[in-house]
Amino acid sequence: MTFVRTALRDRLGLRLVVVTLLVSTLFSAVAAGVQLYLSYQRQVGTAFQVVDRVSATALEPLQNALWQFDFEQVDIILRGIQSDPAVAHVLLNSSTGHVFEFGDSEYKERKTNFELVHQVDGDEDLIGSLTIYLSLDTIWASLWAQFLTLVATNLIKAYLVAIALLVFYYRLVTRHLSKIARRVEAFDEPNAPLGLELDRPATHRADAIDKIVSALNDMSLRSALQIDALEREVAQRKVAEQEALTASLARKRFLANMSHEIRTPLNAMMGLFQLIEMSDVPERQKKQASTGLEAAKVMLSQLTNVLEVSRIEANAVKLTRHHIDTRKLADQWGETAEGAVQRYDKDIEVIVEVADDVPATLHVDDKRVTQIVHNLCDNAAKFTMEGKILIHIGCAPQTDPEMVTISVSDTGAGLPADEVSAVFDRFAQVDDSLTRRHSGTGLGLSISADLAKLMGGELFAECPSPLSGYNTTFTLHIPAHHMGEKTA
Repeated sequence: MTFVRTALRDRLGLRLVVVTLLVSTLFSAVAAGVQLYLSYQRQVGTAFQVVDRVSATALEPLQNALWQFDFEQVDIILRGIQSDPAVAHVLLNSSTGHVFEFGDSEYKERKTNFELVHQVDGDEDLIGSLTIYLSLDTIWASLWAQFLTLVATNLIKAYLVAIALLVFYYRLVTRHLSKIARRVEAFDEPNAPLGLELDRPATHRADAIDKIVSALNDMSLRSALQIDALEREVAQRKVAEQEALTASLARKRFLANMSHEIRTPLNAMMGLFQLIEMSDVPERQKKQASTGLEAAKVMLSQLTNVLEVSRIEANAVKLTRHHIDTRKLADQWGETAEGAVQRYDKDIEVIVEVADDVPATLHVDDKRVTQIVHNLCDNAAKFTMEGKILIHIGCAPQTDPEMVTISVSDTGAGLPADEVSAVFDRFAQVDDSLTRRHSGTGLGLSISADLAKLMGGELFAECPSPLSGYNTTFTLHIPAHHMGEKTA
């Protein structure tokens, strides 16, 4: 009984029982209806056969008894007809005025009339009329009794079958599903396999429940392996992260030490070369000191670029924005470009333009912007033999009203079409042959592009230049937030 009570508390099984009962009731009702309809047709046919029997067996004796005024025999015959369950009322009217009536006189439906005659010398004399009223009440009472019996029998059978199905379904299915659910809910060791087993005969053929158990065990095993792998990977990444932090700190210390340890002697060397140039020594020694000073400057510039790349990779570059006078900054860039032209001993015109819509002050990191512009101007002076260099400052209202564009254009030889996108790669040289005319590490444009990204902008090259009369244009596009009043 405990097993049955447990099965009855199973909701999945109960839903199955309810569905079974509904289906059984529906089919039972249909079957009972068909059976009752056939029984109704049969009993109605039997009821109407009464008329045929009266016509065949009782009509002639009734006519003879009535002709002979044997009213006692008439009563017997009429009572025999009325005794049939299908006959509700019998009425006989004789030509002599006698009336014979048996049954329910209130019943006036489904009547059949017979004329009673007597033959004399071939002639028929009407001696009366017989009316029989048929009733289906008995048939309907019988049908209702059959209906109730069928319904009760079918419902009892349906409930018994449903309870049996519930018990078997619980034994074969739901108790195993419940065990699976309890085992999964109670499983709190994600690193271990589930190890789910069911209380089922080992000899039975594998079914859907066995496949579910096998799939859950396989899934838990795979999950345990994946969790172990993830834990190992997390541990390795933590070690790697710690090593990276240690390496980053070491790199920052190295950069600081290198910046101090190498710049200090280089500055001393440059100072000594300058003292030799200013001292009273032969002209030959002054030229040697000038050459040494220039070499020291190149070395310092290249060292600065290498250290700058390392600082960018280590995220050690900090931006500091200031409100800077636009015209003053542009003039400073022009002077720097002229100094680069003189350093390379070339006859190149330097032009500085500031658009009318550019504000009088810009909120930018002037040190980093100047570093980029100096690099662009130095490259322009280095690779331009003659002509001019244009430094242009303008706004870009189409994209963002707080963006400013700074471009450096030159009339040099320009860049090959397949080299335009590669000029910002580190250690890239347009001419990297052993016979190239200009030295350098190939880091200047790469550093400038990285600084532009740090400032929220971009640096790109265009060759041929969109400006008429120029071959190459490098454009710096950066935000200049909180810009001041426009220039006059």
